[in-house]
Amino acid sequence: MLYTPPSLLVDNKLFPWSNALKFVFMGSTFFGTPCIEALLKKGHQLVGIVSTPAHEKGRGQKIVDSEIVRYAKEKGLGPILTPQSLRDEQFIEHLKNLEAEIFVVVAFKILPQEVFTIPQKGTFNIHASLLPLYRGPAPIHRAIASGDTQTGITIFRIDTGIDTGNVLLQIPVPISNNDTTPQLSERLSIAGALGMVTAFDMLQTGPIVFSTQDQSKVTSAPKLVKSEGHIAWDKLAQQIYDMVRAFKPFPGSYAFLNNVRISVDWAVALTEQGNGADPGTIIGLSAAGIDVQCNASVLRIIAVKPEGKNIMAAGDFARGRKLTIGMRFS
Repeated sequence: MLYTPPSLLVDNKLFPWSNALKFVFMGSTFFGTPCIEALLKKGHQLVGIVSTPAHEKGRGQKIVDSEIVRYAKEKGLGPILTPQSLRDEQFIEHLKNLEAEIFVVVAFKILPQEVFTIPQKGTFNIHASLLPLYRGPAPIHRAIASGDTQTGITIFRIDTGIDTGNVLLQIPVPISNNDTTPQLSERLSIAGALGMVTAFDMLQTGPIVFSTQDQSKVTSAPKLVKSEGHIAWDKLAQQIYDMVRAFKPFPGSYAFLNNVRISVDWAVALTEQGNGADPGTIIGLSAAGIDVQCNASVLRIIAVKPEGKNIMAAGDFARGRKLTIGMRFS
């Protein structure tokens, strides 16, 4: 069901609630931190954090903790569990000994049944879409790339499928024409926190009414791959613009000019149809940017990041590289 939560703020603070629940949080990214903070401010008791093990990152292959582990250490939260396998018997036994009433999952791995069935009140996930739309690991990117004007968050009870569980509540969130993935992610993380606070309230007071997902409306949000960032100029300019917004910061949007990779950091779809040149052809150059012919439409590139260089204005890039009308991106 779509749900509009009441205001939880009093003097800019979440009001306390005497009926606290003990919960374990499972996640790996900063997307889940507002949820942790909101539940703690409501008086609920965090009895454990489960995240991914530290891993090598960057050119120097430095060993780094997940974002959630770094956050937990900074805030003094714990205990922190980072099992190599979620099926490890010692890990599962440790989870049981925490005696949590509910598990909260945000941007994490697929849980085995022997884990998500542990807590008495169930295991609940915050998913960044209005399920059954955009099941999978990249719902925010896919919604923006599709040109959607609305998405939202879903609180659902985890079962053996991938994002298939029965829905407790949903909160719609609008997508503006300028939203990028980081911007929309921030708003969705706040909505998810408010939704989970409300879910805890519902679980505590009851009775609970779940709704099943409409299988006829299922869409998928598969994991992003680097090759998706390569711009196909035969698409409409608006579609490419949506891609630029969606693929920030990964995998980025890029094209090749004279065999040199150029990342498109920002752009805008113009109302003009262009001059009928082949898609990818430069049809206009100005201080405002580089105008490129698309499918019966024109994309103005505003900012670029040449390979190995910093982000710069597209007009400056064009002057520095002596670009001319008729040159073509591939």
